[in-house]
Amino acid sequence: MKSSIRPARLLSALLASTLAIAATVAGSPARAGQVSDTIPDTAAGAIGQQMIAHINGDDADSIQQWASTILSPSIDADARAAFVKQLAVAVRDSGGVDFVDARTQGPPGMLVVTIKGRRTGQRAALVLLPDPEQPGKLAMADLVPVDDPSLYAAWPKTGASQAEVARLAGAALDQLARTADFSGCLSISDGAAVVFDECRGLADRTFGVKNDRQTKFHIGSMNKMFTAVAIAQLVETGKLRWDTTLAEAVPEYPDQAAAAKITVWQLLHHTAGLGDIFVPEFFQKREKFVNPGDYLDLVARQPKLFEPGKDWSYSNAGYVLLGRIVENASGENYFEYVRRHIFAPAGMTASGWDSQEDVTGKRATGYFKDGAFATAWKANWMTLPFKGSPAGGGYSTNADLLRFADALRGGKLVGPATLQKMFEDAVPMGPGQYAAGFGDRVSHGRHIRGHAGGAPGMSANLAMVWETGAAVAVTSNQGDTPTAMLLSERIADLLAAQGQKP
Repeated sequence: MKSSIRPARLLSALLASTLAIAATVAGSPARAGQVSDTIPDTAAGAIGQQMIAHINGDDADSIQQWASTILSPSIDADARAAFVKQLAVAVRDSGGVDFVDARTQGPPGMLVVTIKGRRTGQRAALVLLPDPEQPGKLAMADLVPVDDPSLYAAWPKTGASQAEVARLAGAALDQLARTADFSGCLSISDGAAVVFDECRGLADRTFGVKNDRQTKFHIGSMNKMFTAVAIAQLVETGKLRWDTTLAEAVPEYPDQAAAAKITVWQLLHHTAGLGDIFVPEFFQKREKFVNPGDYLDLVARQPKLFEPGKDWSYSNAGYVLLGRIVENASGENYFEYVRRHIFAPAGMTASGWDSQEDVTGKRATGYFKDGAFATAWKANWMTLPFKGSPAGGGYSTNADLLRFADALRGGKLVGPATLQKMFEDAVPMGPGQYAAGFGDRVSHGRHIRGHAGGAPGMSANLAMVWETGAAVAVTSNQGDTPTAMLLSERIADLLAAQGQKP
């Protein structure tokens, strides 16, 4: 019998847990687990010790053979193949690894083992969750790069002045550029004016073109915020209800029996139980998927993960369907609707979606490394969809993202009652909650709201300190690692603490 924890649920938990883990390993004060300078005598600890020994003693083929024996049948084939490849790449690139520390984190039984590559000193976290019904096997496993904790060693635990925040942000960017070859832009607003706005690194490594404030970056899943606002606008104008079913909104959806059980509210909160869109068929025929309607048959054919409303699983498929709902309710093409009703009123003149055939001026090329200890950059052309979607993959600039934050809070996009509703009844997830298209967590008594986006060659985040109007935007053409996102969230924590009593 397989683990009672669904594989897809585990992958969703990993999405949330890994970011919290990386924040903890990098020195964040939030949600640190119990830390030990030895590997504990637990099921996960035993596998962790074996894994370190195999990284240090095996060749790439041998470790892949061994890794396949310690992964539970509950892990799906794609996740299994990805982790096995990660270990092989670690053998190739690390020069051997040394144990740093171990901590309990996330679901019961999970262990996070921090290791350090001998060749470059890069740190990484082994995320290990044993399968209680398969002794000696893992129900979840990952290997993710983490930042050196010295990056935040001098940061205050509470608040900092505006000048100090700017100084710390600049020093962090400098250190990341020097030690991790970071490329991207970071902007900080105090709610009235931009107080920090700097870029580092290259927009194009082939031609040596530097990033600047006009550089456009792909922003991954941050586009979900725009899709959620579009839905909220249509609810506000009476063209939709929060409980409108998928069957009502998209009568052409192939699986009407399933659609009758799924609501707009569930799609917004990732509780509809849908599968993924990034399956082999998608990548084999990427050019077929341009508009939201192009995805309907693909989404309908994917296995359902759970009954709608009964669980949570991060779903790009759900947001593609929301894009089709926008089209049917408004009578406009999704991309044109967002341009007219969100980008235009917010003054976002440098945001949009492009296809692989488009020439988009000032847009950065994305780069990634194919393992936690890899040193060579690779361009991300082969990992991209043909065109971005309502689930993500568009482009923007930091200036536009800050304009979006101001417009959202200022009532230019939806009214106060609708905006309040979007953050009601959020679903617990990771270090906070997932509202209608936005993450929401509390820091120093204030809400930090926004959304991150990450994929090979892109990493971005918008973190809004809701009560004060302060906001942090970061965009980067490298990834997918949590470095940029974590930097912006750490800055948001400092901004949230400003003016608060210790």
